[in-house]
Amino acid sequence: MDKDPLVRTVDPKSMRLQLERRGLGRIQGHPLWQEAAERMRERLSYIRLEDGPVLQHGLVDYGQSIDIAPASLQRIESMGLLAALADARGTLAYWARSLKPGGLLMFVTLGPDSFRSLALALGDTQQRVHVAGYPDMHHLGDALVGLGMTNPVMDAEWVDLTYSTAESALNDLRMLGGNPLVGRRQGLSGRAWKKKILAALESLRSRDSIRIRIELVFGHAWAALPKSDHQPVAWHPRPPKNAGGSI
Repeated sequence: MDKDPLVRTVDPKSMRLQLERRGLGRIQGHPLWQEAAERMRERLSYIRLEDGPVLQHGLVDYGQSIDIAPASLQRIESMGLLAALADARGTLAYWARSLKPGGLLMFVTLGPDSFRSLALALGDTQQRVHVAGYPDMHHLGDALVGLGMTNPVMDAEWVDLTYSTAESALNDLRMLGGNPLVGRRQGLSGRAWKKKILAALESLRSRDSIRIRIELVFGHAWAALPKSDHQPVAWHPRPPKNAGGSI
């Protein structure tokens, strides 16, 4: 049986502990997620929104149980939550069930290019030991279609996190979250490991800055109306928005 591309080898308990240790509110206040929120709001401004109950289900809600009646919400907005989950498909299904017919789902998460350069610098080409990988937007779009959502639109934008020193980069990346992978090695938090990761970060220096590319994946779709015809996924890849700028 093929591996589900929306299921990651992430330890949910470890993820929860690491996020709680850093503070979910502080993580969502990071410039990366603030930029993502601004770009998601920009997309919402182009969509005609119907009045009705709205659920904000983001990264700050990780690990919290919610009880939503089926077909009770007009809109669901999610910033970052999918990036922390081991099973994104299960949450997409829950959202799809919770929407009223014609209700809107909109989310932003991280794509597979995120932290990829750091993973390669550490020799973690499969991203199973040091740096977690993220689902491709095409797999997320296929999942939305499979759940009966209509008119799904997926697109991606890229931003660069820039740092003056490897030490500042490491401190900031730690703020975004630790390593929740099931296959992570134990006992790598000492001086030897720090020296290795600082060297990997320094190898990413371009001119005067260390640059780490992040892929932001945006998606939206509507819950099907009765007897409506499903529409194909519309893919809208965009060139790196930060080709001339950075966070």
